[in-house]
Amino acid sequence: MSVTAKSTPGLWQKVLLMIGGVGFALLLATVVLSAFPNLIGGNRPLTRTQANTEIRVQFYHSNGDLFTSLPGRIRPPQDDALLADFTLAFDADSFRIPAMQAEHYPIAAFGDSFTEAPNAAAPWPDGVAARLDVPVRNYGFRSYGPLEVQNTVREFANRETRTWLLYAFFSGNDLGDANRSAALAERSPLYLLPQLAEQAAREMSTQVAQSESEHYDFPMPVIIGGNYYEMAFLTYYLFRQLAPPEGFAASRTFEIFAEAVDDITANTPGMCHALIFIPTKEQLYYPYIHPAVRQYLRDNAYRAVLDGSRMLQLEAAPLAEADEPAFITGLTALRDAVRDFMATQSDWQFIDLLPVFQEHVDAGELLYYPYDSHWNQAGHDLAAQVIADALRDVPGCPVI
Repeated sequence: MSVTAKSTPGLWQKVLLMIGGVGFALLLATVVLSAFPNLIGGNRPLTRTQANTEIRVQFYHSNGDLFTSLPGRIRPPQDDALLADFTLAFDADSFRIPAMQAEHYPIAAFGDSFTEAPNAAAPWPDGVAARLDVPVRNYGFRSYGPLEVQNTVREFANRETRTWLLYAFFSGNDLGDANRSAALAERSPLYLLPQLAEQAAREMSTQVAQSESEHYDFPMPVIIGGNYYEMAFLTYYLFRQLAPPEGFAASRTFEIFAEAVDDITANTPGMCHALIFIPTKEQLYYPYIHPAVRQYLRDNAYRAVLDGSRMLQLEAAPLAEADEPAFITGLTALRDAVRDFMATQSDWQFIDLLPVFQEHVDAGELLYYPYDSHWNQAGHDLAAQVIADALRDVPGCPVI
């Protein structure tokens, strides 16, 4: 019997292969950064560059952010109605100028686009100000996550004496943004490469793209009693509500959020704090999507997992119809984890918008734009009412 030895690469060959792989990855990162130089610390999407400007906003169905997120997958609306028409003005720091302007703002609001509300005439901070008759400063900015909110609080919260600091946490992407925050902190092109590619793709996508096959995944029919809507959804916002087997608190991603809250507390002594939990359109309206098309969402489902660095990730995992009731019940998992963590923070109130929004959705109300992931004016008005009511009569925390 003869034995033929298989040729295996020597150590130096393995080293060369590794160097070649790393070099290719760096080259690819360089190409992406050269094509889109603002992806790290530049003008898009996190650096505010609209100081002392005014913008006339005319928001139509076709301006919805889901057309950009899902190019070619949403049938263009036949009736491209004008949904909002207003002037958006920014101050010297590129934050939205409040409707109730004053020399002193006892309440400061921080968050992402749900707080800034670039597609709504009256964002919830203005609504809170009107209901409490107390000026509210809006420090919300699109795409901000926990680390950006933390840094904004450090820079602006103590510019004057405040009674309240409000942090609006959007359940659709704040934890995903915490993953990005860790990558930005490392400033590593290799670590950032998947996100750079995704952002580059978004830069190149058109606002409303036609499908060559004329097949569209969205909009989907949503039926609530006698109310019929056609809506598009960002499906991974739905599956980000689900906990991994280890639980949200076991992830490094959740730790980044928790550390941001701790840092905000440490840097704003003497203030009262509230975290506002903002639900997603997907988790509220999913049970009312027509069953015939919910099959598509189940076939393209994801589950939450922890990677080797304990960062939260999503992986494809089709959902059986028999498992749908348990899935719907599990859509409160992220809310529950945030609520439980905030219960350990003695300096914070937890304002949960999920039950009130669910009650209004169950009654057939449309609180989000059909082709956008954000609230319409009715959503902002409802949020403002809930938040204002929650801030009243908190022991030791006056609103003035």
